[in-house]
Amino acid sequence: MSTSYKLPEIGVIMFKHQTRKIKPTRRSVSGVISYKKKPLAYESTLERDFIIYHAFREDVKNITPQPVKIPFTKNGRTYHYTPDYYVELDAKSGKSFIAEVKPKSEWQLNWRDWSDKWKAARQYCKEKGIRFIIFDEDRIRHEALDNINFLRAYETVSVSKQEVKVILADIKQRGITTVDYILARYFKSALYRPDGHALVWHLMASKQIGFDVWGDIKDLQMEVWHVGQ
Repeated sequence: MSTSYKLPEIGVIMFKHQTRKIKPTRRSVSGVISYKKKPLAYESTLERDFIIYHAFREDVKNITPQPVKIPFTKNGRTYHYTPDYYVELDAKSGKSFIAEVKPKSEWQLNWRDWSDKWKAARQYCKEKGIRFIIFDEDRIRHEALDNINFLRAYETVSVSKQEVKVILADIKQRGITTVDYILARYFKSALYRPDGHALVWHLMASKQIGFDVWGDIKDLQMEVWHVGQ
């Protein structure tokens, strides 16, 4: 392999395009998730869950798979390491980061063998003013992901545009309120409560209202608030 690989110049543009195409594999589950109207590829269910969570975050501006090739030396030979994702964060949320997604059992078994490329990745990120983070199931599969997966079923559910308009206007006027208030005000009858829950969860899933993604979204006292203008 060539040793003349030049590190991309600092700046977000270096991660706009992936450097290696993800292809289907026999040993893992591969596929794509639509992100900002573009397909975002994954090579395992853990990578899929990583994308689902970070794609939902409001402070994530962009996610790029296989973003860069990083040269590293091992046993006197030069290789290139391609990390899994680059996640660009809003400036207010801290440093953007390059992510390596691996099951805990896999990285714990192979960390000595992989230490050279990960050291190179950390140095690369330090030079670029970003972070290098290893994500395993403990960092990815949590309450927030459970909530997001639950809400995904309601993202495209059919709802009344007029009801949505009225409820959003009410929430905007109040600033912050609860799910219980919305249901009691607009879906008083027990017959319509399921429709009310579906509408509220649709608003959460489509990010038309703010809420604590780490909280209990089935709790009637869950606070929600207006977002946007």
